[in-house]
Parts: sequence; structure tokens; C-alpha cells
Amino acid sequence: MPRRYDRVVKNIEKAFTAYSQTDISRVSFAQLKDWINSNTKDGISSPRLASFLRQRSHFKCVERTRTIGTNLTETYWVMEEVTV
Repeated sequence: MPRRYDRVVKNIEKAFTAYSQTDISRVSFAQLKDWINSNTKDGISSPRLASFLRQRSHFKCVERTRTIGTNLTETYWVMEEVTV
């Protein structure tokens, strides 16, 4: 039985595989959002993407950086291999 939002999760996984083919091991949140918005019909909002990344166990946050003097943070994510 398919899980809910399977199509959206597959789009996020496609973004990770596209970046892994260019030898990028970890992907920033902004890179993911830009790739999905430019390569899918409807795109995705930042809160929705963040929710999918946090709730799915095969997406892991590996680093969180903060620009000094501001409250801007950037998170870096990796996708673990999914074994069924």
C-alpha cells in the first residue's frame, strides 16, 4: 500500500540523486528547494519541505550553520539508502 505524499517524497529523493551524481555528498536546504522548484511542475514551499525532511527517517540533518551577526541558519541534509 502506498504511503501518503509518496510523489512529493520521490521528488525530494530525485533531488538528492541529482546532486549525488555531481559528487555532492550533502545538500543544503536552499539547494533542495531550488532544485525541486525548478524541476517539478508545482514546486514546494519551505515549511512543507522542512516538514518532509524532518518526518522521514531516511533524510538526516548533518550540519546546521549560522551566519555570524544574524539569525540566518542553513541546514545540510543527506539521504540514507532505503532498503525495503
